[in-house]
Amino acid sequence: MDRKRALEGNGETSANKKLKSDIGSNGSPAPLSAEALIARKRAEIAAKVAAMKKNAQGISASVALPSPTPKPSVPATPSPGPSHASPSPAPPADDLARRVAEAKRRVAEAQSKLAVKDNPYMSMPQTGKKNRPVEPSQQGAGLKMAAHPLLLDTTPAAPQSKKDRYKPMQPKFASIKANTRNAPTPPPAPTPAPMSPSPALSNPYASVPSASLGTGFEGAPKERAGRSFRFNPKGKYTQLGNQMRQENQLEALKQRIAESARKAGLDSEFDSLEKNIRRGAPPASEWWDAALLPNKNYDDLSLGLEQLNIRKDDSPITIYIQHPIPIPAPGDKNKATLKPLMLTKKEQKKMRKQRRAAELQDKRDRIRMGLIPPDPPKVRLGNLMKVLTSDAVQDPTRVEARVRREVAMRKHGHEKMNAERKLTDEQRREKIENKKVEEEKKGIFGAVFKVKTLTDPAHRFKVRKNAEQYNLTGVCIFNPSFSMVYVEGAFKFIRNYKRLMLSRIAWTEAARPRGAEDVEVDDGDSDAEGASGDAKGKGKAVDTENPVSLENNKCYLVWEGQLRDRAFSNFKPKQCPTDSAAKEVLGTKLSGYWDQAKNWKPEDEELLF
Repeated sequence: MDRKRALEGNGETSANKKLKSDIGSNGSPAPLSAEALIARKRAEIAAKVAAMKKNAQGISASVALPSPTPKPSVPATPSPGPSHASPSPAPPADDLARRVAEAKRRVAEAQSKLAVKDNPYMSMPQTGKKNRPVEPSQQGAGLKMAAHPLLLDTTPAAPQSKKDRYKPMQPKFASIKANTRNAPTPPPAPTPAPMSPSPALSNPYASVPSASLGTGFEGAPKERAGRSFRFNPKGKYTQLGNQMRQENQLEALKQRIAESARKAGLDSEFDSLEKNIRRGAPPASEWWDAALLPNKNYDDLSLGLEQLNIRKDDSPITIYIQHPIPIPAPGDKNKATLKPLMLTKKEQKKMRKQRRAAELQDKRDRIRMGLIPPDPPKVRLGNLMKVLTSDAVQDPTRVEARVRREVAMRKHGHEKMNAERKLTDEQRREKIENKKVEEEKKGIFGAVFKVKTLTDPAHRFKVRKNAEQYNLTGVCIFNPSFSMVYVEGAFKFIRNYKRLMLSRIAWTEAARPRGAEDVEVDDGDSDAEGASGDAKGKGKAVDTENPVSLENNKCYLVWEGQLRDRAFSNFKPKQCPTDSAAKEVLGTKLSGYWDQAKNWKPEDEELLF
């Protein structure tokens, strides 16, 4: 019994029910020709292509926004082939699936709008090139289950300013109904209208184009950029002030000149001179050529050199040459002379021996050439018999007297030559002063000393006299609390004076008292001047009624360094009972030394506090 149902004989055969091909008697299908096989394969490929196009059109229609979609074009009819190989028409199920997907998408959009309205922390999804609507997946179970719209991250990142950068993050949903009711709904982000091609901006300083001014959208405000510190260079405003003062002085000078000219009635003449400035004609002869021309005219050059006043007696041109007095350059006086190399005693003896040998050889050469007469024989009492053999025997008394006379003459000549070579007192002082000036060219240095008690006359004399001898200038200030000594001069003399103040003077030993039996010396630079108790240096006896204890007296070096110029012309002592008087004596530039000396303490005293 055949269980197969009968074929509906409507003449149409479907793809899922195919007829058996005619089978031969041997049970194998009948072989097809080559053209039939090629036509069958072409028909199958065309059917597959048409099916793929239909599926692609259905997917794009379900994803796109609601808009009138054109009907899919009917695929081209394939080439004629067998009837069982032609593709069947597209079923209406594709259109139904597209409509279902469109309805689901609309439902998802409505749900997302409601969620945004209920939750103020969610914003409307923006549609654009970057933010496209998420295609709602089909409802199903398992992995095909669609996600809730609130879980979909469709909210764009809101722009934050610097003020909101460090605020805590707010939840995306309201946990309390009151927050839901009271929270203001943020307005949707405005979408700027498409900009139409417009002419150039009317205002070049505007932040937005003129086309967007009508819509009210100006864009996000620009954040203010911070400015860094810009420091003015040193002396900028001083130079500006000096320049303005010079300009004002020049204007005032011009006004004074114009006013004086106006009073004298010369302003019109000045104007005419300025307008009629012309180069004058050259003179007939220049002043340096007038003495050489007979008629004081350059036309005399045609007469020849014989007629000119060049080789005559009264001509200004002579055979003598005038050499101008050389003037030393300004920098020559400040040139530091190189100090000669110091030699040892052995090297000095060797150099002296070589120099004397060279001089003696030169003298012998001159004697051989007859330029100078030879020296007479040097006769002494020791070589008397050896030099004058026969004469000494004949008359020894006369020979001895002659020898003694020659010895005395040689001694006198030697002493005379030494006396001529010796410097006078004036030359010696000048040499010392020149050395002081040479030392000062190396630089000016200064030092400040603090003395606890400077009441002893001997101490005052040593402080003042050594400063004068070392060519040091400055001031010695006497104050009831302490005394300050400020000196300035050459580095070598400052070094010697520092050694005097810190080492050589015994500050704890008082001077020897002088009574009436002491004789005053008239010399103003003598010890009698230094024994005085006042600053003028007059000889006085030491006041022994109220002696000051010098047990803890000491001198300290407060400051030393290099200076640009001297502040004083000489060294002078000053009695200043107050600080203001001491600062007035020092001046504005040196008044800080008084405060420094007053507040200065030695290291051993600083450790106690």
